[in-house]
Amino acid sequence: MRWAEILLFFTPFLLFAAWRVSVAYARPSLAWGALGAALVLVGVTALFGLERRVPGADAYVPARIVDGKIVPGQGVPK
Repeated sequence: MRWAEILLFFTPFLLFAAWRVSVAYARPSLAWGALGAALVLVGVTALFGLERRVPGADAYVPARIVDGKIVPGQGVPK
């Protein structure tokens, strides 16, 4: 396994542990701020995914190289 994959796997656990430790020694407002920031992050990620999705009636064509140029992935009618 590559180190980057291992780090990406353990990142959520390390962030959670850091959050738990910081909440134990910090003011409650810091915990609410961290929770609010996490909720905003989840909301923005969901909105980004909804805006960039391919409609259900379309088929996704992955990115490819045509004549030496990269053509981005796109949805095309079935």
